[in-house]
Amino acid sequence: MATSWLAQSQVPAEIDKSCKEHPLLVGKCFTVHGRLTVYNGAPALRIWRVGTRRMLGISEQRFSVPGYRNVPEDMQKQINQDTALWGDYVVCPFTRPRSGEMQLVCIEKGKNLIAHKLE
Repeated sequence: MATSWLAQSQVPAEIDKSCKEHPLLVGKCFTVHGRLTVYNGAPALRIWRVGTRRMLGISEQRFSVPGYRNVPEDMQKQINQDTALWGDYVVCPFTRPRSGEMQLVCIEKGKNLIAHKLE
């Protein structure tokens, strides 16, 4: 019996697949420079694309699929109501861009991230 427990404890936990492998994507991943912030409303996580009036919504509910991550764990730990993350993001689209609508995406990864306290 102890052998059975030991064997089970050594099995690695299932790791969520990344955004770029998500089965509900409608296009290729792309890079944006912007600010990731928590907002009121849905979706709560959004990226403002610097130099535009466009927002990208980070879908965590509508396109939630077990076994897939829509936001990397390290970013999830850094972001909250009081902190914005500025940087370069590789995002993958769940919806196509449409004028006047927020495009829904997931985040594959972020680079050059700088956390700023919101006032």
